[in-house]
Amino acid sequence: MHINNKFLTNPSFLEGLRVLLVDNDVNFCNSLTPMLQSYGVSVQAAFLKEQALEIFVQWQPDVLLSDISTPNEDGYALIHQVRTLTGEQGKVVPAIALTSTVTEDMYQHALLAGFSLCFAKPVVIDDFVAVLGILAIANNPHPHAN
Repeated sequence: MHINNKFLTNPSFLEGLRVLLVDNDVNFCNSLTPMLQSYGVSVQAAFLKEQALEIFVQWQPDVLLSDISTPNEDGYALIHQVRTLTGEQGKVVPAIALTSTVTEDMYQHALLAGFSLCFAKPVVIDDFVAVLGILAIANNPHPHAN
């Protein structure tokens, strides 16, 4: 994780944003979770696809963050199941693919699979938070109108 501290205050548009983080790297989850929480983001972490789907259905996150290359599970299979579930509900949940190396082919594959974006780990937290904010606003441009 890299922190540049560009934001002096937490962006209010992230307050209450629900993020499901799916990654088999416990250390990555344990470092990203409190950083996102410091911006007012509510985070649930899952380490297995089945666990992620259960949390996704019950908690209904605003954004999905998922590692795409895990030893036992495939993030592409997860996004396919998520897109199937959300398509049945007529809902679109932004999803960011996380990976240690982003190549052009991998990025295109992630987009074609149903991810909104692809981000390299380790993340630069300020850039990552800005992207989350853009996705949150794009998905719900009037959050206080509900």
